Amino acid sequence: MATKQADSVGADAKPADGKTADPRQADRKPDAKAGAAATKDAAAKSSAPRKPINKRLVLMIAGGIALLAAGGGAGAYFMLGHKADETDQAEKKSEPRKTPVFVDLETFTVNLHEPDDDRFMQVKLVAELKDAPSGEVLKTMMPAARSEILLLLGSKQAKDLANREGKETLAKEIVAAANKALAGTPAENSVESVNFTHLIIQ
Repeated sequence: MATKQADSVGADAKPADGKTADPRQADRKPDAKAGAAATKDAAAKSSAPRKPINKRLVLMIAGGIALLAAGGGAGAYFMLGHKADETDQAEKKSEPRKTPVFVDLETFTVNLHEPDDDRFMQVKLVAELKDAPSGEVLKTMMPAARSEILLLLGSKQAKDLANREGKETLAKEIVAAANKALAGTPAENSVESVNFTHLIIQ
């Protein structure tokens, strides 16, 4: 009986400070300490100075991206432009050439404007017009057109027609003279070019 009482007393015995020992409270104390330590570490990390950003590196990266974008845009522009040119050329090739309308302006024989010599020019011209109705109008207005062309030819000198450039210039002037005669008609500015089929200067 003495032994059982001693065991009972030992089991119900309280700590010297008079508080009952609780195992759950003993387990909580290490957790609180660990939490406090983690909070201190986080505060230390957040307060640590950040590494400075290399502005030069950032500018180099941004410049490289801009160059790549510009290069890609230019390449796309040239590629698309080249394809557009090829498409236009293909369409032009596929379109049949419009048959021109020719009107014979007959032969002109005129004295050239030479100050010290008597020289003349004989030339046969064929006008090229944009359409058949304009050709019919030119035939109707032929006297006026021939008058304008004769006045032009009589103002020329042999040296003006000595080379190809001079003849090409004369052809353009004849076109302007013929269109002057057609001013105010349905065939206004319808003469597009003239062809020399005969030319003699003596």
